[in-house]
Amino acid sequence: MRVFIALLTLVAATSAFAPAIKTKKPATKLDVSRRDVFAGIAGLVAAAPVVANAAGSTFFVDDKIELLRPEPSQMATGGKIDLNNAFVDEYMKLPGFFPHAAGKIASAGPYDSVKDIYKIEGLTSNDKQLFKKYEKEFTVNPPSYRTFNERINSRVST
Repeated sequence: MRVFIALLTLVAATSAFAPAIKTKKPATKLDVSRRDVFAGIAGLVAAAPVVANAAGSTFFVDDKIELLRPEPSQMATGGKIDLNNAFVDEYMKLPGFFPHAAGKIASAGPYDSVKDIYKIEGLTSNDKQLFKKYEKEFTVNPPSYRTFNERINSRVST
């Protein structure tokens, strides 16, 4: 039933943009203007998501996007560094933190709370002291869909 509704919607959308039928003598050229062609394409593009959703699939790569919730990387941090979404160079404002401790945080995770940074494997006592010193500078938002390489390799020049 969903597929039938999707096809019906697609036909209705494309027919709305179909060129008007003109009664002329048959010709060897097509009597279709660019405007009519582009209007038909626009109708197909506009109807594609409706048809895809009615058929139970999607044309979008990331179907986990919720329209009412902001992207985690755009959520308010109150001037703090978001442990789940910060690029490694954002830790440069903390003296002694970049690049070693910053790399450890950025390469581990995601974190549920700020306290989770103490669970990172291979921490030295110096790392733990540094984390404790700047713990108030950190916050945790839900992780973004950034890839690992984007967080670590953010074109940092030292």
